Amino acid sequence: MDTSGTNGTSGAAGAAGTAGGAPRKPTRRDVAKLAGVSDAVVSYTLNGGPPVAAATAERVRAAVAQLGYRPNLSARALRSGSASTLVFLVPSGPDPVFDNPFFAEYAGTLESAARERGYALYTTSSSFEPEHVLARFREFAARQVDGVLVLASGTPFDRQALDQVGLPWVTLNVVTPEPGADTLGTDLRAGAVATTAHLLGHGHRSVGFVGEDDPTEPRHVGWLEACAAAGVAPGPFVPAALTRQGGHDAGVRIADALRVGDPDAAPAFFIASDRTAIGALRAFHERRVAVPDDVAIAAFDGSSDAEYAWPALTSLRQPIEDMARSAVSRVLTPGHDGRHELFDGHLVVRASCGCGHAA
Repeated sequence: MDTSGTNGTSGAAGAAGTAGGAPRKPTRRDVAKLAGVSDAVVSYTLNGGPPVAAATAERVRAAVAQLGYRPNLSARALRSGSASTLVFLVPSGPDPVFDNPFFAEYAGTLESAARERGYALYTTSSSFEPEHVLARFREFAARQVDGVLVLASGTPFDRQALDQVGLPWVTLNVVTPEPGADTLGTDLRAGAVATTAHLLGHGHRSVGFVGEDDPTEPRHVGWLEACAAAGVAPGPFVPAALTRQGGHDAGVRIADALRVGDPDAAPAFFIASDRTAIGALRAFHERRVAVPDDVAIAAFDGSSDAEYAWPALTSLRQPIEDMARSAVSRVLTPGHDGRHELFDGHLVVRASCGCGHAA
């Protein structure tokens, strides 16, 4: 569609000020007058709609630049009932979420997936006490937000109260389906099985595990399953917080056991997260424990830190790109009736497990 007319310049003067000289913001009508087109053509050029001839669109963009025109996004949101905005809500607390490079990368990937769909993504944190989450949802609704992506923290939500706010929402980083909730996550158990089996494939007599002290945690369960399937006794379990410090503490215990020749010391360990493994690597370096010669390790998450560790860290990569696209798509097309998606990760093999290692 092209309703262009004679190009003029009088709109520039009109946008500069009122009769009394007071400055005012240029309007879409000013842009249309300067470009010699209708208001509708300006709207089609800037917002999408019926096609506009290339030369006409270029005149519109030139007029926008000359006048310094900025669309009124608030007014547009009020008219449409949408601010073309999503929110990524993460838990606040003493251990900041984005201290973990995996979640920082996940947030960036979610933002890219939202932008591909024409939406902005804003990240904010909150106490995950039910009344605080409900208050935030009401705040988001008042701001015309289109949907909320929630990073699971283990705290149960009052789903009925949140649903009554009227915003679609999907919970991320969930392994076990939650009745009535739209959720997605990585299959941690299957990933642990694959990673442990890979270490066992190097011929180690046993593989230990470093992770949280919870025998029902899926990575712990997968480690035990892989050992049982290979017909070997599981190596020692070394409890650790999933932090760098937790990994360092665990690494000290493992190194000390190796140094004194503890017969229960394992020659390989599956470590539940990259940043825990990074902490363990530091402890090994400090105590002159060679990786993978003295102890081989592989981890979980597949963050960029794994690639740049020394030695580079073998890690089960969570498919954050696929999960981000699915999360954004689902929150923008609600009505899944509590569907849970579980994604498979893939093992990225590097030197820390012994693959391709040169002494």
